[in-house]
Amino acid sequence: MQRLALTLLFSSMLFGCAGYQPKDIFAQSREWLAQTSDGAAANYDDEIEVLFAQPYIDPLTDYINQHIDDERRAEPLRKVSAERKVRCQEIADKYLTRPLTQESLNLYKAGYSYSCPKDVEQFAVRLAEANKQAPTASSQAEPPVSDEKVVVDKAIVSNVNKEQLNDCYLLTTISNFREAKQACLPPANKGDVRSQLNMAVIHKALTEYSQSLQWAEKVEQDSPRARYLIGEIYALGLGVQQDYQTAFEWFEKSGQDGYAEAQHMLGLFYEMGKGTQQNKDLALKWFQRAALNNYVPAKHSLGALLIQQNKNPASITQAEKWLIQAARAGYAESSLLMGRQLQQSDLTEKKAKAVIWYEVAQQQGSAEAEKLAENLRPQVNPEAINLARQQIQRVLDGQN
Repeated sequence: MQRLALTLLFSSMLFGCAGYQPKDIFAQSREWLAQTSDGAAANYDDEIEVLFAQPYIDPLTDYINQHIDDERRAEPLRKVSAERKVRCQEIADKYLTRPLTQESLNLYKAGYSYSCPKDVEQFAVRLAEANKQAPTASSQAEPPVSDEKVVVDKAIVSNVNKEQLNDCYLLTTISNFREAKQACLPPANKGDVRSQLNMAVIHKALTEYSQSLQWAEKVEQDSPRARYLIGEIYALGLGVQQDYQTAFEWFEKSGQDGYAEAQHMLGLFYEMGKGTQQNKDLALKWFQRAALNNYVPAKHSLGALLIQQNKNPASITQAEKWLIQAARAGYAESSLLMGRQLQQSDLTEKKAKAVIWYEVAQQQGSAEAEKLAENLRPQVNPEAINLARQQIQRVLDGQN
C-alpha cells in the first residue's frame, strides 16, 4: 500500500445505508474510485517515466494490453496511448520515404505490425494500388515467383481487427466514450461479446439509456456485468420506470455469478428492504461475499453493519478488521467510522486514535472530518496524539 503521510488533520457516521437511495450508493462508489485513482497517481507516474525513457514501441503496447481493464490507470493509459501514436507516426513518416516495395512492406510488418498495424495496413494498401497502376509486362513474360501476393494479407487484417478491438477496450477503459462508440460498434455488430458489453457501458455514460439497455440485454447471458448494468438502470430509473424489484432480480442474477458490485448491491437492498423484504442477515452474507471478492465499498458496508448490530465484542473486532482494510484502500467513510467508534470511549488513548482516524479520513477526501478532529483535538494531550499517529501509521502500513 502507498504510505499515507500522516501529516493528517480530520463524517457522518454511516451505520449501514438505511437513509440512502440507490443513486447515492452508486455515486459514493464512483467518488471512491476517483479518490483512490488520485492516490495512486505518483506510482503510475513512475511507471510511465520508466516506460517513456526506453526507445521502443512494443513495451508501450504491452503496458496497454496488461492494464487495459484497469480504470484506476485511465490517465496513464491515455498518456501511453498518445505516446504510442506519436512513435508510430514517426515510423510511418520514415516509411513514406522508403521504396514502395514488397521488401519494405515485409520489414514494416516484421518490426511494427504488433504496435502500429494501421500504419502497416496503409503501407500495404499503397503498395497494392501502386502495383495495380504499374504498366503490365508482355503476356509472354514469366511472372515473378513469389510466395506472397502484394495484397492486404490475412495477418495484417487480423492485426487491424485486433487493434480495433483494443481501441474499443482501451477507449472505454479511459472513458473516452465518444471515440469508443465508433471503435466498438463494428466488432459489436460482428458478435464480439466484450464490445457489445462496452456498447452498453458507453451508451449509459452518454445518457443514451434505451440503447444501453438493448446492448446489455443482448449480452446478459454471457456477462454478469451486463446483468448488473441492467439492474442499475432499473434501480436508478434510467430511461425506464424505476423498479427496485426488477433491479434486485438482475443484481441477484449477476451476484450469483460472482460479480462483486452486484453482490454489494444485493447486500444494500437487503439492508434497506429495497425490492425485497429487509433481512440484515442476508445483507451481511452478500456484503461478505463481495468483500471476499476484494470490493472495497463492501468491506466498509460489512464493517458498518456489524457495528450497527453490535451483537458481541467479537463482531466489533470483525467490523474493525474490515473497516481497516477499506481504510487502507483509501475509503474515507471507513476511516471516519473508525474515528466515530473510538471517540465513544472514555479512554484518552482511544480518543487520540479517533483524532488520527479523522485526519486520515480528511486526507482521503472526507469533507466532514476536519471539523470532527478540530472539536476533539483539544480534549486530548499532544503526546497521546503523537503516539496514536505512530500506531495508526503502522496499522495503515499493514504492520499490525
